[in-house]
Amino acid sequence: MTYIDYINQFWQIRRYKPMTAHEADFYFFLLKECNIRNWLCPFELPTRLIQAELGYSNKTVIDLRNRLKQKGLIDFIEGNRREKAASYILLVTSGNQSGNQTGNQSSNQSGNQNGNPIIKTKNKTKNNNNSGELFPPEEKPKKKKSAKAEFIPPTLYQVKAYFEEKLPDWERQAETFFYHFDSLGWRNTNGAKIERWDSKANLWIMDEQAKQYQHGKQSENSCGGNKPSDIGTTAGKLKAVEL
Repeated sequence: MTYIDYINQFWQIRRYKPMTAHEADFYFFLLKECNIRNWLCPFELPTRLIQAELGYSNKTVIDLRNRLKQKGLIDFIEGNRREKAASYILLVTSGNQSGNQTGNQSSNQSGNQNGNPIIKTKNKTKNNNNSGELFPPEEKPKKKKSAKAEFIPPTLYQVKAYFEEKLPDWERQAETFFYHFDSLGWRNTNGAKIERWDSKANLWIMDEQAKQYQHGKQSENSCGGNKPSDIGTTAGKLKAVEL
């Protein structure tokens, strides 16, 4: 019997044997404790632990386990308060498993009552859930890496449309840019493929703007540097005439 088998059995019995919320709460608590013990059956469980976990009084615990026993879900062996805790047995009521488990449980129970220790047998039912949880957390699907879009080289018309009005000689620069990278197979100087030609074109435009701005500054300085010498020459001529 697996965890889910015991749960299915509970709901089958509940169809014709109504149960209170406290009875269901107590039964599922016993399932949880048996699962923690790797499905040892019977298993010892101190009443004080049940009281602490569920908040029931000792009288309520005794009443609930008697009801579950009457409905065929569990059996139990009362323990000695000073020496041994009560032992609980999860009953199986369907198929051949019922007869086998009932026989084992009755023999273990009778042996305990006669003064012999309880023989603990491990349930060899395969359980793929190693976490011990009824509903293990679902594994998150791995994110698929998005495939990079295939690079499509631009046409000369597209390049000119991008360069338009961004430089004084934008048409010439667009042609230079296009034929330069087209000759390289749209790769960088280090051989890496260009992924976005528009980003490359934007860098090209910015570089040209900086060059042209720097060239303009140099031209202004060059023109401004000739003026003092001209003025000086003219003044010299005027002085010579006066003399």
